[in-house]
Amino acid sequence: MTDKTISFDEIRNDYFDFIDSCGKFNFFTRSKRIQSEKVVECGHYLQVIKSYKKQVIDKGVEALANELFHMQCMVNASRSSLLMWIALKEEKFNDAWSDLVDAQEYISIALKIKDYEGVRNLEKRLQGAEEAIFPGWSLYNSPGFVETIGNCSICGELFSLCDHVENKIYMGQLCQRIDRKIVRADHFAFVRNPRDRRCIITKISGDDGQEIDYFTWEKTGETKDNSDGMYAEAILFKIPTLDVS
Repeated sequence: MTDKTISFDEIRNDYFDFIDSCGKFNFFTRSKRIQSEKVVECGHYLQVIKSYKKQVIDKGVEALANELFHMQCMVNASRSSLLMWIALKEEKFNDAWSDLVDAQEYISIALKIKDYEGVRNLEKRLQGAEEAIFPGWSLYNSPGFVETIGNCSICGELFSLCDHVENKIYMGQLCQRIDRKIVRADHFAFVRNPRDRRCIITKISGDDGQEIDYFTWEKTGETKDNSDGMYAEAILFKIPTLDVS
């Protein structure tokens, strides 16, 4: 039995073919069944990309590791975009919004490595979906926590003691602070530019005190006291789950 050798140009061309195949289903009107199948394909393809990345990391070739990480982020962006359309069809609007933000954040990470027309096209398509499909939030929820500094995701050391820079890419991984512990919740506020755009307002009260779902604008049947101002319900905190290692 012999090991098959594949060139990086072949890997790159296969990646472009796969991304193009995802783009064909990145529309609301595409079959939910086929979109779900494509999500599964993305999961399998991510494992292939990561296996290539591990090989070049083992050889210490950072440029190739970073390019494969770019591919990993773009496949994840495509996968999240497909999940957004599926969630919209299932009327899981909170999930759809989170999937959209995931896709946009994957693109922002991918752009740290490479910038070309295909990336920008998906970025524009997602921005168009945000503006056309979702209601738009003038305010988001922003929680304030006192937390420990945590450890570095690259070297594992206490983050204040290592030389790595948060949100910079090293050898195919995004540097983050991990193992952080919340000491206490300090406050929360409504802001226009939140750290996490997943923390959205989900319900408000109308002038008559009737609670309204902010996505569907349907009344929930609950009545709120507006004597101190409009009632609002929001997502307080989301645990990041992006695949960045």
